[in-house]
Amino acid sequence: MNIALIVFAGTGSRMNLSIPKQFVKINGKELVCYTIEKFINHPLIDEIVLVTHKDYLTYVKELVKKYNYHKVKHIVSGGPTRQESVRLGLNSYRYKDDDKVLIHDGDRPLVSETIISNNLKELDSFDVVCTSIKHKDALKEVSNLGRTKVIEGEDNDIQTPQSFRYGIISKYHELKKEEFFSDDIGLVEADYKVKYVLGSPYNFKVTLDDDLKVLQSMIK
Repeated sequence: MNIALIVFAGTGSRMNLSIPKQFVKINGKELVCYTIEKFINHPLIDEIVLVTHKDYLTYVKELVKKYNYHKVKHIVSGGPTRQESVRLGLNSYRYKDDDKVLIHDGDRPLVSETIISNNLKELDSFDVVCTSIKHKDALKEVSNLGRTKVIEGEDNDIQTPQSFRYGIISKYHELKKEEFFSDDIGLVEADYKVKYVLGSPYNFKVTLDDDLKVLQSMIK
């Protein structure tokens, strides 16, 4: 089974908004809905797990019902950190160890079908896959050299989805829940080879007011 775990449990405190950025309406639709629909419309995604802030749990359930997001099977309250939110999402249902899980930021609404497909494809041969912006040929090199090379290089951007076999990522989230990691790849990179796939400059994370303006213009 192929599962998308979409995380948007933050409050968007860096933006001067009355509501979290993921719920800002763009052309009449909430930002996070554009993200969800990318996975809804992908033919190879079987189920979706949503992780949101506890104060917006009911609101998200209403959105799922309103837009008839039939692939959304679980809606979970997140924790105080992204890492904890992902762990809670992974624990929302006990999937099979060999199932594929794509963990994606809810505020990256322009992820492409190709990026999703490439993550799924590489999980046929690797247990851990990471989306990154870098020249396609160079990504072949960094996949062999490891994650440190990616971080140290120039013109790189680690993105999501970051994808795993369910048994691996759920295990490591439990084992290392008392430690801090900036992303999910960090939990497993010491023990697993990371396969990098090509991301896109359009697959950016909406973090600041200017990002929201760019997104609005692109969706128009």
